[in-house]
Amino acid sequence: MVKRQLRNCRGQSLIVIGAFIALFVVGVLGMFAFDAGRVEIAREQLMGACDAAALSSVCTLAGSDIAQATDAHTHAVNLAMNSFKQNYVMGHQLTSATQGAKDANPAAHEAVVHIEILDPHNNYQPVSMGDPKGKVVRVYGSYGVVPVFAKFLGVDKVVVRANSSGGIPQLDLILCFDVSASMDDQTPVTFVKRHWDAGANKIAYTITSTNGSPVGALAQGPIAKVIGGPPSGTAVNALAPQNLDCGNFVTTHPLKFSESEDAKGLRGATNTGSAPGNCPPGTAGVGSAHTYTDLVVNLDGNSQFQRFNKDGYDFPDVATLVEAARGNLENETVFQSSKANLGLPYITPRSGYQAKYLECARPKQQPIEDGRFAAQYFLNIMNINTDAHFGVVSFSTIAGTSPEYSMPGANVSNHYLPGGTANVVVPTVALDRNNSNFQNVMSAVGKVEAFGATNIGDAVDTAVRHLKAQTRPTSKQVIVLFTDGMPTQGGPLSGDPMSNARQAAVKAHEAGIPVFTLGLAQNSEIIPFETEILNDTNDDHNTGGIAAISGNGARFYLVTDSSKLRATFENIARQLVQLIDTEVED
Repeated sequence: MVKRQLRNCRGQSLIVIGAFIALFVVGVLGMFAFDAGRVEIAREQLMGACDAAALSSVCTLAGSDIAQATDAHTHAVNLAMNSFKQNYVMGHQLTSATQGAKDANPAAHEAVVHIEILDPHNNYQPVSMGDPKGKVVRVYGSYGVVPVFAKFLGVDKVVVRANSSGGIPQLDLILCFDVSASMDDQTPVTFVKRHWDAGANKIAYTITSTNGSPVGALAQGPIAKVIGGPPSGTAVNALAPQNLDCGNFVTTHPLKFSESEDAKGLRGATNTGSAPGNCPPGTAGVGSAHTYTDLVVNLDGNSQFQRFNKDGYDFPDVATLVEAARGNLENETVFQSSKANLGLPYITPRSGYQAKYLECARPKQQPIEDGRFAAQYFLNIMNINTDAHFGVVSFSTIAGTSPEYSMPGANVSNHYLPGGTANVVVPTVALDRNNSNFQNVMSAVGKVEAFGATNIGDAVDTAVRHLKAQTRPTSKQVIVLFTDGMPTQGGPLSGDPMSNARQAAVKAHEAGIPVFTLGLAQNSEIIPFETEILNDTNDDHNTGGIAAISGNGARFYLVTDSSKLRATFENIARQLVQLIDTEVED
């Protein structure tokens, strides 16, 4: 009986001891599990801070105004640091984070950041600040987590680490650049009637009366404002080939080019100087108030020309612009034979007058000048800060087929043969998987001039074919389409301009190529048409927008001020930024 009681007591004691041990062990394990969970949460939050820092910094590389590698890298590192500090780990904001080694041992509730610039072509090895090979930003973070229970066992902190890399993936990028005639519709010009004043026995220069509002005002200012015309723009150009007989858009009181309207022969067939020739004395009649013989660029950039001087070449009035543009100020012989000496007795002829006029007129062409500048800036930024190969397809009536491809056009008008013809370069530089082609593409963009219709479909179709033929195996393929209007020319996919463009977008979609569309609206009337064909919301193949139909993350950007083009190109660059795998272990 006693033995049985002893056995029962012993059994009960063992049960109590076992229960106590189990409770203690499970409790300790639970506390360690709790702390381990907190550490993992801290690591995830630290990773989020590193992700945000890497993405924000590489957005700066891709789309900032900084074109020097050293400055761009410095700015990217500073932005990464600032972005990191805006984040929280376990409820503590990282505002006191400092830069240090990637294997740092930060204090409790403190963080240390290490930022590197990497070369994607050398196994993502770090490079020095300012090295043009640095295209990727990697952010390491270390943080001291304070445990809740483990500290009672002497563990005062646990350091967690994370890293993240941001960059633009390897890119094969083709820019489709609209060079149609409307791309210089905002150029400030003056329409002039150069004619013989028999009474004064000299050349007279009369600024034509506009057909616009108010009727009878002087025909000077932006081309589109003076001429009027459809929302898609005018075919008249500020520089040769000018298509001066295309100024007749308004039926009430149209502007009339002298050789195609009621003052034929006003220019004269004599061509002593450079085309378009001289004004023959004694010409009968000078046409209506709306007749013009010349269109000149206001070199001072004003709607009403005042005066301009460059490198000793003086342009005191519109009459001087006319004679310089015609080539009648090159020497004394042509000055007199053209009768310009009688109209401009205060001008001393000098070799190079015409070239200086053209040199100074070209930067005044708008919006094509802003487009050239913005596109080149975008290409430069992408070249400095990304691993990109480039191509360009400029297009008007058709897309160019080579760097020197050109389209012929009448210098003055198809109605004035003595003016001769000009070849307008519509350059295209094909993608090359073995070379970046950066300099060739930059050169091509710098050559573009406004001329012809708008064939968006041919441009996109050409770009898709180039990408499919020469893209690199690991690259992301992208098309950026820049246009100031809507398709007005069909072919090769469809005779209908809109259907032609949409079918090209379908081809891009099938090839997995996004077409980012940038539409410049020079007038409010064009906005609905641009939005209809360029949008990123309607992907219907028959009614949708090019960006939406192409898909693959493409976006549509509408710009109503050409001075904002550069910022918009930068936004496109930011859309291409993403976190990338650099195969670095935590």
